[in-house]
Amino acid sequence: MDLNEKNNLKFLSQLKFLHFYYQIYNEMNLQISYNSRSIYYYAVILLAASLPLSIYMTSVAELALLANWLFEGKFSQKWEMLKRRKSVIFLCSLYFLHILGLIYTESFNFGYAFHDLKIKLPLLILPIIFASSPAFTEKQFKLILILFVLATLSSSLISFMVFIGIIPFEYYDFREISIFISHIRLALMVNLSIFILLYYIFQKDKDYRLSFPWNTLSAAGILWFVFFLILLKSLTGLLILTSLVLLLAWFFSSRIEEVAPGFIIKVLIITIPLIIVSYIAKSIDKFYVTEEVNFSELDEKSSLGNEYYHDTIQQARENGNYVWIYICEKELRSEWDEVSTLPYDSLDNKRQKLKYTLIRYLTSLGERKDAGGVQTLSKKDITAIENGIANHIFCEKYSLYPRIYEIIWEIDGYRRGGDPSGHSVAQRFAYLKAGGEIIRNNLLIGVGTGDVQYSFNQQYEVSDSQLAKNYRRRAHNQFVTILLTFGIVGFIISIFAFFAPFIIERKWHDYLFIVFFIIAMISMLNEDTLETQTGVSFFIFFYALLMFAREKKG
Repeated sequence: MDLNEKNNLKFLSQLKFLHFYYQIYNEMNLQISYNSRSIYYYAVILLAASLPLSIYMTSVAELALLANWLFEGKFSQKWEMLKRRKSVIFLCSLYFLHILGLIYTESFNFGYAFHDLKIKLPLLILPIIFASSPAFTEKQFKLILILFVLATLSSSLISFMVFIGIIPFEYYDFREISIFISHIRLALMVNLSIFILLYYIFQKDKDYRLSFPWNTLSAAGILWFVFFLILLKSLTGLLILTSLVLLLAWFFSSRIEEVAPGFIIKVLIITIPLIIVSYIAKSIDKFYVTEEVNFSELDEKSSLGNEYYHDTIQQARENGNYVWIYICEKELRSEWDEVSTLPYDSLDNKRQKLKYTLIRYLTSLGERKDAGGVQTLSKKDITAIENGIANHIFCEKYSLYPRIYEIIWEIDGYRRGGDPSGHSVAQRFAYLKAGGEIIRNNLLIGVGTGDVQYSFNQQYEVSDSQLAKNYRRRAHNQFVTILLTFGIVGFIISIFAFFAPFIIERKWHDYLFIVFFIIAMISMLNEDTLETQTGVSFFIFFYALLMFAREKKG
């Protein structure tokens, strides 16, 4: 399947599901009218439903909101509303900070800077629109959230159909099953959807809770979303889910009047992290269990009489077996070319050198890297190698252990001075190291809005980084990115912008806002959440919606 076919498949899927949500809306007997107030509402619904499904429709919805807000007029009334919501100024300061960053951006990087400003325009327009528009009723607000959950459910189901082959979409990495948006952004939306459903399931007020059978369906949806996070092998998503479950359980256990149940829940809350840490520690110990090899007594020739290559200096291992011993490339080449259409000296489907994938895979099975080793491979093994899978345990689709093993392997290789290129966790260490040097040299005011990638490129050259040029990216940590872009002054302003509205609007008892805020903050530790269109739209849409657009109870 070529790129055009993939894009057409995505577009058709998006149209079908957006039409599906339109039908749901009509079936709820809500009359459609086309005044500015209703257009505002429908555009918000479109934006909520588009976030997990379509970057293009997300942009359309945001432009529709802006156009409607401008054509509606009533600017004096809107100005009065904005003056009463002073916290909107802090949110908008995030965007103004990027404009100030233009002052000391190198002139040849203004194209990059304006592209960055375009992507982050929602940081300015959505808070202003939501804060200067009438709040949604609880019924409207609930529909917006439920349609977002349904859209996320649709995206996850499509990803699952790609995963099991129902949808003919070629992928060579589990991250690629999320065909509409980044798998990390989808994991954030799945987490938010879980806690939105929990919110409505446990509502006591009949005006807010879901009725039967929707409660039952919502519980099933929660179970599906948890399963999907495991399937997606999103450790960030699972970390967020675990953190939120533990925090909320601790909070609600304190409200239980009976001593015994509250105590038992707190003991369980403490036990769960210990179990997780114990499992990770056990996985690390398992990784470092190594075969006993006497390097002075290694066989010099294979059973066919060809010489082996042994590198006893490199200590790389797969499943405890040394990678760089018992290698006979002559036999590997001739035997592999007999069983595969991808030549031994070509690239696998992940664009990696196939011979190294083959060597690692055979090592993971405990086989020697010779003709005999290749002959033990099944058709499934051969397909896996062609698809760039370098260890047989990575064929276990429904297990988290392969992902944990992969992370340990990457960190171990990086510690030994290996090339981090193509390894997501190891690359992050390289990104953070480069980011740290940029910060150290530009601590006060940073490098400016347009010079972020340029500064990284320079730092990679200066440090003679092992990263291949196509992997030389930014920090993958939003807080580090803010600090190196705007310096310590801009970093303080940004942190204030994140937290000040929360305090001013007294949102510390707002379950939905707190859940969203924790999801967003944790995601920023591992991703440049505000550096992509989907990421920035997700963040500011829910921040502004939950902060300004909900009708207050009572």
